[in-house]
Amino acid sequence: METVRYPILLLDADGTLYDFKTSQAHALERAYRGAGFGDILPYSCEILEQYSRVNQSWWQRLERGECTKEELQLGRFREFFAALGLSFDPAEFNRMYMEELGNGTYLLPHAEEVCRELAKTCSLYIVTNGVSRTQRRRIGGSALNGLFREIFVSEDAGVPKPEAGYFEYVFSHLGEVDRKNILLVGDSLSSDMKGAENAGLDSCWFNPQSAPLPEHPHITFTIRDLRELPTIVKTGKQEEKNF
Repeated sequence: METVRYPILLLDADGTLYDFKTSQAHALERAYRGAGFGDILPYSCEILEQYSRVNQSWWQRLERGECTKEELQLGRFREFFAALGLSFDPAEFNRMYMEELGNGTYLLPHAEEVCRELAKTCSLYIVTNGVSRTQRRRIGGSALNGLFREIFVSEDAGVPKPEAGYFEYVFSHLGEVDRKNILLVGDSLSSDMKGAENAGLDSCWFNPQSAPLPEHPHITFTIRDLRELPTIVKTGKQEEKNF
């Protein structure tokens, strides 16, 4: 196998390789209509935006250790229903939503070609927050199935990214590895980049919107396009490319 700077890659799933926004939109609309809400309040982009705000706020609470996964799953829908003046069993709606979300195998541009290229010389692993059954269904049903050595889901670890405990769980499955040979790639500053910093790993921030580089957490590399990643993985250096 060709020698590369980072032979082990920890890749975030949603927002890095998988188009979670599209998956979420389709899952919410199907669950919403399945609950009969369409006859009360027609589904719209504004409803999706309302849910996205609520959902993101709950995931941020989870990352800060302010709620459990179970509290997140029910609390987000209680808050969502209250904002819209709707009534439904949040547990049942969550079940419907998660079932639909598991079918969302949409990939971001160039994710498949880049992962197939990297898999020739590196060991690829998924590091993701989420529900294990749902994430494994989505990844297993996508074009990337078979490219990853293992999928590490926060539900199985018992703690979410960016907690150090999550990465200790990951390392316990990787065996004897030098952390200097690992690169974590993700789109989230709060879970991926902060998690890499907590774990003592080099990081690559997938930043397609060219958001300003923060002072904290520390970030090793920043890319706008996934096609920039193979050069970094191979050489440990970044090239400016205009795709």
